[in-house]
Amino acid sequence: MIIKFKFADGTINEVEVDDETGQKYLEEERKIENANRKERYWVKAHLDSMDYEGELFQSPYPNPLEQAIIDEEQRRVDEFKETLTEIQRRRLEKLLDGMTQTEIARDENTTHRAVQKTIEQLKVKYKKYFKK
Repeated sequence: MIIKFKFADGTINEVEVDDETGQKYLEEERKIENANRKERYWVKAHLDSMDYEGELFQSPYPNPLEQAIIDEEQRRVDEFKETLTEIQRRRLEKLLDGMTQTEIARDENTTHRAVQKTIEQLKVKYKKYFKK
């Protein structure tokens, strides 16, 4: 008896076996097919129909290349913060924490225009620093 094995890449491999082994193989194949049929009937969300991509299956750990890029970007941001004055650094941190310009001015007991001017200077410095 000749048994054909079909692989995922499309190749077919033929193996010649004695009749007893061939009958056992065919019986096992029938059992597997029956089990698959029962599973398709009773299980509403079959595992074969799932899309194994997306956020649900995403690894919580970044791959090494992504981690290296994140680390490099963080290093550059830290270097940029070192170039700022104390006032600029403090106001940038408050902006990053979600405060508005008006809240920062009220918190530091200064004018809104002073905070706005500092933020404009920050934007100019940021563009110059990250353009190089």
